[in-house]
Amino acid sequence: MNADPITPLAQDFEAPDEIRWRSLAEAVLKGAPFERLATKSPDGLTIKPLYRAPDAPETAAAALIQQALAERPASLPWDIRQVCVHPASATANLAILEDLMGGVSSVALRIDDGDGQGLRLDNAESLRTALKGVLLEAAPIALDAGFGWRRAATALAEILAGSPNALPPTFAIDPFGAWTRWGAAPQPIDKELADAAAFARDAAAQFPGGWPLLAQGCSVHEAGGGAALELAVLLASAVGHLRALDHAGLAPNAAAKLIFGRLSVGPDVVVEIAKLRAARALWTHLMTACAAPTAKLRLQAVTSRRMLARDDAWTNLLRNTAACFAAAAGGADIITVLPFTEPLGLPGPLARRMARNTQLVLMEESRLGHVADPGGGAFAVEALTHSLAEEAWTLFQRIEAQGGLAAAFKAGALQGDIAGVAKVRARLVATRRLPITGVSDFPLLEETTPESETAGSGATGPAPHADPIVPLVWSRLSEPFEALRDAARGKDQVVFCANLGTLAEFSPRANFAMNLFAAGGVAVYNPDAVYPDHAAMAAALKASGCRVAVLTGSDARYALESQSAAKALQDAGCGWLIHAGKPANEQDARAWGFNQFIFAGQDALETLTLLHTALGIAR
Repeated sequence: MNADPITPLAQDFEAPDEIRWRSLAEAVLKGAPFERLATKSPDGLTIKPLYRAPDAPETAAAALIQQALAERPASLPWDIRQVCVHPASATANLAILEDLMGGVSSVALRIDDGDGQGLRLDNAESLRTALKGVLLEAAPIALDAGFGWRRAATALAEILAGSPNALPPTFAIDPFGAWTRWGAAPQPIDKELADAAAFARDAAAQFPGGWPLLAQGCSVHEAGGGAALELAVLLASAVGHLRALDHAGLAPNAAAKLIFGRLSVGPDVVVEIAKLRAARALWTHLMTACAAPTAKLRLQAVTSRRMLARDDAWTNLLRNTAACFAAAAGGADIITVLPFTEPLGLPGPLARRMARNTQLVLMEESRLGHVADPGGGAFAVEALTHSLAEEAWTLFQRIEAQGGLAAAFKAGALQGDIAGVAKVRARLVATRRLPITGVSDFPLLEETTPESETAGSGATGPAPHADPIVPLVWSRLSEPFEALRDAARGKDQVVFCANLGTLAEFSPRANFAMNLFAAGGVAVYNPDAVYPDHAAMAAALKASGCRVAVLTGSDARYALESQSAAKALQDAGCGWLIHAGKPANEQDARAWGFNQFIFAGQDALETLTLLHTALGIAR
């Protein structure tokens, strides 16, 4: 039987012509250098506008991802893991059972280790109640317990001992992560690592195939760090565990099989795919150097917290979908999608359902898990995989040269590197060059807030005090704009839109002003109003009761009418006058009475703070 002929998908399109493409790009640049089209990530990663075969050196990532996929069951291309964060055992149990019925394949329990976030584990019975009715032979259980891992792991081990056919657990003990979050440890960090290694050694005999230890870079990501440093810390954390396991008497090959990895994934799909692919190549290179060449990376990807917004939280569904796509295409073995209501509080049924269904749709309907290494072969993905792997290995070697991860954190070097990248990214957010839909761009002042439940009430135990370091502070990118929205909430302050000319002339700048002001929680008055003359405009201002106005119009209108319009508005009682767009001559404009200028690329947070002062919102 003859196979069907292969039809080239591009047969009806013209052959790509790089020279022609470049000439068109240069025409748009209008004399600016071609290199201007290249961009840099906050941590300095160069992203070209076009990649070709010479830009994409061969890496080991493709073969490693294909091998990992081949070893998974065809019915489950990746493990859909949902995290339960409810503090009450009975409530947590209902959520867990609902998630399992809804299609998740494993469950993770966030345990309150004194910070007030997660299941309150008063005794072993608390965990038993949370897992009541769960078929441990079908659903693997994972923990996220911080420094509370001893009580949590012991309680879980007791429960699993009563189910001989229970699937291997994931204890996910991560002293480094808890230490950097708290800024201290219950005892010296080396002792914490030694205790974790001793438990892992014993657990390996009791629960073969389980994963006692976690190495992760998520803390770097959530504190604002870049992708390469996230990968470097993942490797350095793994090396810290390997050293402790070596002291506990385990050979490298046996020790390496007790550690799994975890990374965060954000909405930048191409970069995140490359990051996960680079992680596999780096892990293999590291384990070979550590005399554990057969140890393979079991990689969990968790959608980013820092990308999630509190205001217009519905847009988080789109961010989660992009991040989940990147995680699956990047070859993650386990994927956790955080609830889209994460910034609002504990997730309700809808948020949990959307978290698991995001994965199910991508897996079952898009068939994403049935493609081996979807990003492989794409020049951009291959090039970025190579770049990230090289930079991450260099950073990892720098950490090791400082004495390892613990020494680097004690010296404050890593915190400084992370803070530097976070500052660059915060600047991009402030200037809206890194826009946040629903927050800094296209915000909705009259939004519908999705259902959520009240979060924890704060610390429930004493804070650790040994080996103090500067902690990694997790923050969301949208928080500065949300603070402005909070300040304006209930103040009912409105900016008058003083529009010049026809709707076609003023609407681009009127819409720009409306969008910008809404990002600070401020509405505009009659943004579409057309005024026949300045007198009518001034009368409308007086009738509105507004004391702040923004002048909008075309450049041609500004040249003819700005000065006279400004005088009319001031005579009508305008106390603060804003000019939409850069004026031809700022000195003249200020002399005519303009107090503020708004335009693309400026620091929107500073601009909105100044507007709040003019409106009396801030003083």
